[in-house]
Amino acid sequence: MSEFRVMRYSEEKLRDPIAIVGFPSVGLVGSIVSSYLTRDLKLPVVAGVSSADLPPYTLIQNGTAYPPIRIYAGAVPKPKRKRKPKAESAPASETSAERTALPEGGDAPKTSEEEEGKSVEGAAEKTVEAKPKRVKARDLVVVTSEIAPKPEQTYDLTMCILDTLEQMGVREIVCIDGIPRVDSSQEGEMLGTATSENAIKKLEETGVPVMKEGLVRGVTGIMLYEGTFSKKDIICILCPANPQLPDPRAAATALTPLSKIVPNLNIDPTPLNNEANDIDNRVRAQQQAQQEIGTQNIYG
Repeated sequence: MSEFRVMRYSEEKLRDPIAIVGFPSVGLVGSIVSSYLTRDLKLPVVAGVSSADLPPYTLIQNGTAYPPIRIYAGAVPKPKRKRKPKAESAPASETSAERTALPEGGDAPKTSEEEEGKSVEGAAEKTVEAKPKRVKARDLVVVTSEIAPKPEQTYDLTMCILDTLEQMGVREIVCIDGIPRVDSSQEGEMLGTATSENAIKKLEETGVPVMKEGLVRGVTGIMLYEGTFSKKDIICILCPANPQLPDPRAAATALTPLSKIVPNLNIDPTPLNNEANDIDNRVRAQQQAQQEIGTQNIYG
């Protein structure tokens, strides 16, 4: 078997990077999520993985040819802060003397005790407005692929990816994978698993139930048991998906827990949901056409 070759296109200096890994699986969930993130965040390709044993495909992106397994990296854009409305200024005709002068027959000046009480009340009002908690910025690394490796290639490829991510400074990995949805009429429950106490804590903070028993295959499965052995922080999010078709709607559900794990990650799932609606419409149209053909064959 040929060895895997890592092609480095650029040496990025990354700040405490966290990686997201997505390979084709049930419903193509992993590939859809990872590819969508690279497009939405406009991350550049920093490396690619190739081998003589992989299918002879290339991906053309922005006029450049890349191998089917690629690594993107870059900064996550900070969320835009909402500007506070400007306070209304006093009318120009009103002078400072008019604002401070006591009109004839007006109320008596406030005592020092009243002024002190007012200042204390104002201070209390200010303390109520809690400042948003600052989140430490982290760069993002995304590993994505249009092909699934053969079983005999999976271990060597996974170790190659883990070594490359470690060289890039990655200490935390999130794997996105799909699991078959039992009932096509229901969404199903998202599950997760992790390799360390720190990773399990972060997974629990997302609200995704922790899987107690089960089987995880492919690149994700090998990353999990290798991460447990080497004490790496690896989180796996498993999304119920359609096992027969690409499932962008299932992929969109993974964006919510991801936004709670990756600092400042705020991705709009609308395009994925729209794509899922298009797929549903095409499937219904095809099913209707097949029913009409069947009816014509019976009664024609």
